[in-house]
Amino acid sequence: MDEVILQANEIFKTSGFEYAICGGFALDMFAGQELREHGDFDILVFGEDKRRAVQFLLDEGWFVFGRFVENGSVWQYLFYKVNDIAGGFWDNCKNFWAIKPDCLPKVLQKIDRLQGDVHTYQTRKWLVQDDIEFIELEFDTKEGENYVASENPRITRPMDKAILYHNGIPYLAPEIILFYKSDKYSFESAYAKPRTEADFKAIMPLLCGESKKWLMDAIKTAYPDGAPWLDNLFGR
Repeated sequence: MDEVILQANEIFKTSGFEYAICGGFALDMFAGQELREHGDFDILVFGEDKRRAVQFLLDEGWFVFGRFVENGSVWQYLFYKVNDIAGGFWDNCKNFWAIKPDCLPKVLQKIDRLQGDVHTYQTRKWLVQDDIEFIELEFDTKEGENYVASENPRITRPMDKAILYHNGIPYLAPEIILFYKSDKYSFESAYAKPRTEADFKAIMPLLCGESKKWLMDAIKTAYPDGAPWLDNLFGR
């Protein structure tokens, strides 16, 4: 198993809250092999544990930054270092990056902007990590025994099908990851498109019939007017 996955699990297994590896590394876990090179390392944490997760990483000695989008551009992210999670400011942040202190210069660059007395940073492009250097925390939702995969309340997955395990390490089910990758940006961005297409082509043949049906139904529910950017992929 990839060393980065093992390192991340070693960190979180003592956290006391639910987590699961997601993104491209989770697809590797499902496929049983490395499918492609990865940049981000994503960890799913449920929203109810947001503050607990951030505090856990701060206590472990990581630098933690809240990520906010400026002007809607994927590369115009601003990162604000978390010094105090008691305020409501962080409640509005949908994800966080946790960075090992000695890796900060590689991952983020400080820019000459301030919000009050808080320095802001931007991410460096085309990051790749072979050892765990930074973790992106994604905050998802569950309701009872269901994982909520979208703002549309009809797109859910039973928890025992949403969170799978490989050698005891939890990861997000591949059909859910592909659903997240079915948005228009993932197929139009110069950065995301080749990775997205590679993921779909590698994983779709490995999905069982029930998982594939859930994915197709979820896409149809999310895009009732159609998703033409997916037509070539599915041969429509």
